[in-house]
Amino acid sequence: MSVTRLHFQQEIEALRSGMLEMASVVLAQVERGVAAWDDVDHAAAEAVIEGDDRVDDLCAELDQRIFSIQILEAPVATDQRLLHVGLITVIALERVGDLATAMAQLALNETAGDAIPQIQLLIRRMSAQAVDTLALAIQAIARGEIELGERAVAQAKGVREMLDQVVAAVGTSTAAPETRTWAAAAVLVARHLERVANNGAELGSRVRFLVTGEPFQRANRKVSSG
Repeated sequence: MSVTRLHFQQEIEALRSGMLEMASVVLAQVERGVAAWDDVDHAAAEAVIEGDDRVDDLCAELDQRIFSIQILEAPVATDQRLLHVGLITVIALERVGDLATAMAQLALNETAGDAIPQIQLLIRRMSAQAVDTLALAIQAIARGEIELGERAVAQAKGVREMLDQVVAAVGTSTAAPETRTWAAAAVLVARHLERVANNGAELGSRVRFLVTGEPFQRANRKVSSG
């Protein structure tokens, strides 16, 4: 292998590592954002909001790395696909970081004791599955594993179904009037988590193109009611 090609491969591996690092930070932000809202922990919520700067910095670093590789190197078709999907991944992760911040901001407006346990449990399940969906998609891209990408697409459907359950539970709840503000925020949190999973499905559905070069087909997405 020539020195030039060796350097290029090192840059590609650094890109993969950078995407995994950014994904780790973003997924932790989502988990902490949901936990802050669930626990009505204002200090934790502020930490998530402050942590978004790190997400933005990683996004800028990876964006510049991808640009530099495209300009300074001579990538073959397979590498071009990775750079293309890599940029889409970085943008998606930055969006998910914004969703984590939005959930943390909702926590700042909550007061303890207003939660509806049934809905609270649903959202905890949604959070776990949404985070797992996005994690699967990132692993699929980093490893070039089509099956993992397909699993991410399938798992996202379950998150969308849970959103419908949250909306239905809020609509039929007989809880006290003072819980209405909490319930409205719960629907927003659930919608944000659905979007986290949707980003996972979007990325997961691009793995086949990444590996084989087959034209990208967007994952089927059901429009949720409510």
